[in-house]
Amino acid sequence: MTRLRNKTLSPSSGLGVPRRIVENHKAGTALIWNKVFAALILISHGLAAAQTTPGPDPAARVDGGPVVVGILAPRGEAHTLARWQSTLAALDEAIPRAAFEPRALTLDGIAEAIAEGDIDFVLTNPGQFVLLGTPYALSWLATLRSNPADSAREALGSVLLVREDAPYTSARQLAGKRVVAVHEQAFGGYLLLLPQLESAGINPGELDLAFLGYPVDALLYQLRDGQAEAAIMPVCMLEQMAAEGLVAREDYRALMSTGGLGGCLASTPAYPDWTFAALPHVSEGLAADVARVLLDMDSPDTTRWSAPVSAARVATLFDDLRLHPLQEPLLDRLADTLRRYWHYTLAVALLLVGALLYHAWIQRQAYRHSRALQSTQLALRERERELASAQSLSVSGELAATLAHELNQPLAAIRHYAEGGRLRLERQTPDSPLLEPLSRIGKEAARGAGIIEQARQWIRREPPEIQRVPLDDLLREAVALAEPRVRRLDIALDWQVRPADLAACGNRLAMEQVLGNLINNSLDAFEADARSGWIRIAADFNAETAQVTITVADSAGGFDTERLSQPFTPLDSSRAEGLGLGLVISRRLMQRQRGSIEIGNHARGGAEIRLTLPASTEDANP
Repeated sequence: MTRLRNKTLSPSSGLGVPRRIVENHKAGTALIWNKVFAALILISHGLAAAQTTPGPDPAARVDGGPVVVGILAPRGEAHTLARWQSTLAALDEAIPRAAFEPRALTLDGIAEAIAEGDIDFVLTNPGQFVLLGTPYALSWLATLRSNPADSAREALGSVLLVREDAPYTSARQLAGKRVVAVHEQAFGGYLLLLPQLESAGINPGELDLAFLGYPVDALLYQLRDGQAEAAIMPVCMLEQMAAEGLVAREDYRALMSTGGLGGCLASTPAYPDWTFAALPHVSEGLAADVARVLLDMDSPDTTRWSAPVSAARVATLFDDLRLHPLQEPLLDRLADTLRRYWHYTLAVALLLVGALLYHAWIQRQAYRHSRALQSTQLALRERERELASAQSLSVSGELAATLAHELNQPLAAIRHYAEGGRLRLERQTPDSPLLEPLSRIGKEAARGAGIIEQARQWIRREPPEIQRVPLDDLLREAVALAEPRVRRLDIALDWQVRPADLAACGNRLAMEQVLGNLINNSLDAFEADARSGWIRIAADFNAETAQVTITVADSAGGFDTERLSQPFTPLDSSRAEGLGLGLVISRRLMQRQRGSIEIGNHARGGAEIRLTLPASTEDANP
C-alpha cells in the first residue's frame, strides 16, 4: 500500500593467556554496554520530562486592528477574494474594533504562514486543519455549510473524472495514462481518492500522475482539451464551473462513482466542510466574537456556518495514510531527538567509539597471543620430531655399526682368501681360468665393505667424499659387474661417453651402486617377461648447465602409469621378490652427491632414467 509522508508540516524541523583475555574482553564489553544502556535510559527520561514541560505563553495578543485571514485558494486569488468578500465584510461590520483582510494562499503557503505567525485566522479544508491544528494549537471556531445539501458533516470529497466519450469504464484502465491532480496532499482531491484506489487494488504508481497545483479549473481544461485522460477534482467543482458557463456538465462522467454527493458526482465518501480557526496569538475575546458572528450569518449574500464538526473521520483517514501529525515517522523523530539532545548523542557516540576501540585492542592482543601460541606449538612439534629422528638414528647407527662389525670380518676374510688363491695360482698355474673369477671375488668383497661403510656415513649424516669420477671407467666397471647376467639373459648392453674423457663430480662407489641398481632393474624386467632386448647407457655433457647427464634406457616395457605417478615410494615393487628400495636408495645417493634422478618412459616401449651430476674438469676442485 502506497504511503505518503508529510515532512513540511513537522511540528519542529601462554596456553591459558588467550582464554583469560577473551574472558576479560567479555566482562569489559558487558560493562561498557551497561553504561551505554544507562545513558540511553537517562536520555529517554530527559525526553519524557521535556515533553511534559509546557511551552512559553505568547506575550502579545491580537484583539483588534488589522486582522489577516489566510484562505485556501483552490481556484486562484481573484476567485477566492470575490467569494469571501461578503463574509469578511460582515465580520468587519459586526466587530468594529477589527479590520479583516483576506489573503489567498496555496496549501504550502498556508502552512508557512501559520508557522511564521503571518496570519491570525485560517479558513481551509478539514484535512489541513487536522495536519496543522495539533502542531500549531489552532482554535476551532466554526464549520462551513457550502454543500448543496446544506450539510456541514458531509460536504467534501473527490471525483475521478473522464470525458464522456472516453473508452474507460474502470480506473484500472488508466494504468500508464496521464491523470492530473492539484497536489498529493490536496484533501478534496488526490488525498481522498488514494484510499479508494488502493482498496480497489489499483497501484497509484501505475498511473502517470501529474500534480499541477492551483487553480483547480486548469485540471478540467486539460481534460477537456485532451491533454489528460482523467482528472482528480473536488466534488461539486464540475457542477460549479458548469453553472458559471465554463464547461458543459454532460461532457464528463465519474469513475468509481459512489452515487453522488448533494447532486454532484463523487468517487469517495463525504467528509466535513471547511473550518474557520484562530491562531494561538488571537485573544479569546476576538475568537469568541468571530465565532458568534459566523454562527449568526444566515444571509443569502454571505456563507452559512455551523458549530464545529468533529474531524475524527479525517484523523482516522490520516492515521491510515500515516500522515497524522502525531504519527511522525520514526526516522524523523529519531533525527529530531538526536538534534535536540546532541550532547547526550555525542556522549553515547564517544562511548561507542571507545568500546569499539577497546574491542579492537582486545582482538589484536588475542590475535598476537594466538600467533605466539601457534609458533610455540610448531616449535614444540619440531623438537619432538627432531628427538624422534635422533632416537631413530641412534638405533639405526647402532644396528649399522653392529652389521658393519659383523660383516666386515667375513668380507675381509673372503677378500684375503681370494687374493691368496689368486697369488698361488699365478705362481703355479699362470694361465688358469680361475684367476679372473678370484680377482672379481676380491673386488666384490672390497666393494661390499665400501657399501657398508657408506651406509654408516649415511646414517651418521656425514657427507660423502666428492671426487672426480671418469665416466668411461665408471661405466666400463658397472657393465663388467653385470656382464655374467647380461650374457645369460642374452641382452645387448652397450654404452658410450661423449666426449671420451668426460668426468663428473661425485662419489665413485655411490655411482657404481646407482648404476648397478638401474641395470639390475632392467635385467629383472627382462627376466620376469622371459624375453631379450637391449640396454643402452649414454653419458653426455651439457655445456649450458655445466652438468653431466647419464641416460639408462631399455626395451623391457617401461613403467606403468601408477608407478610413474609415485616412482620413489619405498617398499613398492612390481616384482614378487623385490623390496621396492632400489629407486629410493638411488635417489638418496644422487641427492647426497648434489645430483638428481628422473624416471620416465621413451617412445620405443621401455624405461628411460636420467641421472644428472655436476661436470668435472681437470682444473676443477670437486
